[in-house]
Amino acid sequence: MYTNLLELALPLYRLHGSYEALKGGTACEAMEDFTGGVTEVYELDKAPSNFYRILHKAFERWSLMSCSIEPDPNIVEMEMSNGLIRGHAYSITKVKLVEVQTPRVRGKIPLLRIRNPWGNECEWRGAWSDRSPEWTLISPEEKEAMGLRFDADGEFW
Repeated sequence: MYTNLLELALPLYRLHGSYEALKGGTACEAMEDFTGGVTEVYELDKAPSNFYRILHKAFERWSLMSCSIEPDPNIVEMEMSNGLIRGHAYSITKVKLVEVQTPRVRGKIPLLRIRNPWGNECEWRGAWSDRSPEWTLISPEEKEAMGLRFDADGEFW
């Protein structure tokens, strides 16, 4: 949702005047320009050990959060085999610990709900994607509490 708003407002806010004149940038730059706030960047391969706690606290405080995959300098917004688009900004719409139960293991795992601002079928196709077998590890009550839906709407876990 926030990414959609930023995509619409940023060209008007900056002196570019149009979408065509806006040649790129990062979600961080857009959020800083639009809100005047300060951003933090975390790379997953260098994330601190308390990364989930940082995300959860930011979510509880209604912080604007986004994520992306480093772009290929030669290709603009390339769709990868896992369904994600390299160089594309996604909104983080929920941060949740979910109870997982298997015959041998029981515990909580962190999940992020992510939204593609295009709102189309370009969604994650890996573990915990819509209708993936991992969802059988979560109780129906937990799924209900999460508001779990499997639609081709650009939102996925």
